[in-house]
Amino acid sequence: MSGKHSNKLVFTGAVLFLVICTAGFAALFRRTVNVNGSIILTPTGMNPNFLNQVNECFIPTAAIYGYTLRITSGFRSMTEQAQIYDDGRDGTGTIVSEAPPGHSLHNYGYAVDIVDRWRGYDIDWKQLIAIGAYCHLENGGPGDLPHFEYRDGLSTDDFAAGLRPPPLTLPCPVMATRSAENQPLTLADLKSCGAPDFWSIISKN
Repeated sequence: MSGKHSNKLVFTGAVLFLVICTAGFAALFRRTVNVNGSIILTPTGMNPNFLNQVNECFIPTAAIYGYTLRITSGFRSMTEQAQIYDDGRDGTGTIVSEAPPGHSLHNYGYAVDIVDRWRGYDIDWKQLIAIGAYCHLENGGPGDLPHFEYRDGLSTDDFAAGLRPPPLTLPCPVMATRSAENQPLTLADLKSCGAPDFWSIISKN
């Protein structure tokens, strides 16, 4: 095989590899849609920065206070949101969601629903909401207490238009260290960062 022909094959293979990788990356993370004449990138999975905040701040901090949280719902496609929104609206069951497609931060990868592995939803929500706020997460409020999200003042219309909140930062740098070392966060870690005493934030029954 001549050197010229070999170089051509190598170049063609490299181009094909880049095309496949680019297409695969796009399919994995997002697709493009046209909104008011603009091309908007629509996510097809959880926002990594938001999910990192949940996994390295919210869940570990809650664990210190006796919670064993797991995520029951993260990213939802518009189709999945439509199915959830329709549940119960035919009069045969309980309405599950008040958010139509595009009006939930689950559709943009900036929301999770949680439950305790052992307590279920028998949770001191006042305390857990305070822990979420420490991690810069907002709660869904009455009627949607298991829901935590991050929007930083943006509406779902803003998200649909392609706007996104600024990246989250961990309130305590040691959280990233503990996660990287696969070690649990401790109360001493939180105290060293000046975190609130969440034991004092308990609902009065």
